[in-house]
Amino acid sequence: MPRALIVDDSRYQRHLILQALGSLFTAEEAANGKEAIDRFAAAQAAGRPFDLVVMDILMPVLSGHEGLAGIRRLEESAGVPEERRVPAVMLSSLDDPANMLRAQFESGAQAYVTKPFEPATLLETLASLGLVDNPLGDLDEAGPEGRSPCKAF
Repeated sequence: MPRALIVDDSRYQRHLILQALGSLFTAEEAANGKEAIDRFAAAQAAGRPFDLVVMDILMPVLSGHEGLAGIRRLEESAGVPEERRVPAVMLSSLDDPANMLRAQFESGAQAYVTKPFEPATLLETLASLGLVDNPLGDLDEAGPEGRSPCKAF
C-alpha cells in the first residue's frame, strides 16, 4: 500500500486528512516541518520512502514551505531525479496567490488545497496528480462561487 506523510500542527486537521485518505494510504504523522524532515529522512534511510506528502503551510518550528524545501534537499542529496520526487500537496487556510506560487516554485509542491476542504477535494487533487482514481468520476465539481479550492500546478 502507498505511504503518505501527513504534516499539520493541528491533531484535528491530521485526523481529517487521514479520514480523507481512508484506506488508500498507510500514513505517518508529523506536527511540524522539522518532524516531517526527520520522518522523511528515516523512511528514506529504511528504504521505505513516502509516495505522498500532505503538508500544512503555517506551522511552528519549521513552516510547511521550509519543511518541504528540506525534503526536496534530502531527495536531491540522495540523487532522486526531479521527475521521481514525492508528490506534495500543500494545505493552507490562506487562499493567497503569492502563497500558492511560493508553494510551487520555492517549496516544490505539485498542488495547493485551501482549508477547510471536503474529503472529495483532497481526493480530486490526488487524482489530478495520478495518485488515486478520481472520486467524482467524470464530473468536475467546483467549490463555492464556481471556483475549485484545489489548485494543481
